[in-house]
Amino acid sequence: MSLRDELLKAGLVSADKAKKLDSDGRKQDHQRKKNQALAAGEAARQAEARRQAEAEAVRKREQDRRLNLEREAGKKQRELAARARQLIDGHRLNDTQAEILYNFLDSDGHWIRAIRVTPAQRKGLAMGRLAILRGDRDEFDFPLTPRETAIKLKEFAPNRVMVLHPESDGFETGEEENLP
Repeated sequence: MSLRDELLKAGLVSADKAKKLDSDGRKQDHQRKKNQALAAGEAARQAEARRQAEAEAVRKREQDRRLNLEREAGKKQRELAARARQLIDGHRLNDTQAEILYNFLDSDGHWIRAIRVTPAQRKGLAMGRLAILRGDRDEFDFPLTPRETAIKLKEFAPNRVMVLHPESDGFETGEEENLP
C-alpha cells in the first residue's frame, strides 16, 4: 500500500486533496522533463553556435594568412624591382652619340629590337662582355650594361636579361682589338 492510500485510510488527507497532490506531482514531473528537454536543446544550439564560430574563426585566420602571404610576396616583388632598377641605372652604358644599330630578338623571340651602340660596344656585345637588359622606363628601354651586372641581375630577375652572349676573348675570329 502506498503512502497516499495510508493517509486516505487514516483520514489525514481528503480524496480531493490527494488527487490534487497527484496532479501537481505529475505536472511537476512533466515540467521538469520539459525543462530538461529545453535545456538539452539549448545546449545543442549553443554547441552548434560555438562550432560555427570556431569554423568561422579558422576560415578568417586562413584568409588573413593568405592575404599576408600575398602582401609579403608583393612587397618582395616591389623590392626586387627597385633593386633591379637601381642596379641597371647605376651601370647603364648607353651612349647618346652611338650610331650603329644592333638588332636582337626580344625575350619572347617574336620581335626584332634595336639599340644604338658604338663600335667598341658592338664588339663587347659579341664577345659577351656587355649585355642588353630590359629597362622599365618605357617599352623600348634597353640598357647596355657590363656582363657582371647582367649576371647579378640574372640571380633575382632573369626576365630582365635579354642578350648575354657567352664570354669569349675574340681571338677565334681573328680580332685582336682591345675594348675600353
